[in-house]
Amino acid sequence: MTPRTKRIVGKSLVVTIIAVVATFGLSFTARLALQMPIDWLSWVECTFIPILIGMPVSAYIFTQSETIQDSCDKLEKSHAALTEAHDRVSFVTSHDPMTGLLSRGGFMARMDRSRDEGECDTLLLIDPDHFSSINDRHGHSKGDEVLVRIAKALVYTTRPGDSVGRLGGEEFGVLLHGVRKEQAGTIAENIRRLIEGLPRVKGQQDGVKVTVSIGGAEIARDADTQDVLRTAGRCLFEAKQRGRNRVSFDYEASKLRIVTP
Repeated sequence: MTPRTKRIVGKSLVVTIIAVVATFGLSFTARLALQMPIDWLSWVECTFIPILIGMPVSAYIFTQSETIQDSCDKLEKSHAALTEAHDRVSFVTSHDPMTGLLSRGGFMARMDRSRDEGECDTLLLIDPDHFSSINDRHGHSKGDEVLVRIAKALVYTTRPGDSVGRLGGEEFGVLLHGVRKEQAGTIAENIRRLIEGLPRVKGQQDGVKVTVSIGGAEIARDADTQDVLRTAGRCLFEAKQRGRNRVSFDYEASKLRIVTP
């Protein structure tokens, strides 16, 4: 006998016994009140009628109850599995598989959300120096190792509420929430120094020294996202032009505002 059957039979027996006792009590009380005789037929009626009626009815009810509960349990498990699958798909579509950072789409969505909320944030664009030569001299596997190291350094130097993403190729983005240009410059410099101080990546012939150039732009509340990216990109290009391994905030995002016709 399965546990499910045992539960149904046990509950049905309890209900049937209660029905028999209740029938005896009501029937005998009524007979005594009406001064009717209590004969053997009364005992048979009070015993078998509740059993013949109560046992099948209660068994049917409890069987349906168990069936409904099983269906609810299956639905709950299916919902949990569907939610888990949805979370996995959402993570995969919004995150870079190699570094675990936000993908470009996920990062841009964070930027749009931040702009809509009206916060004063700052965008940093980080790009490793001489990355193409690292791939050419030491292979793409070493280039991937450099990118993973940079990603870990960015996560380490930013706060839990900040957004860090890989925007494509070797370019990274950091969205510093509630941080203005002056404080963002200090954070960017800390990022640059941390990456510069990382141990060399073992190459085929010699170690690979990793440095990055960083361009930053403060995001005005009415700024267009693409304008902010272009401004930070110009600052990044300026840092490269000035010798690499440095931070540049030469362009102000506040100058790029949406002009209403």
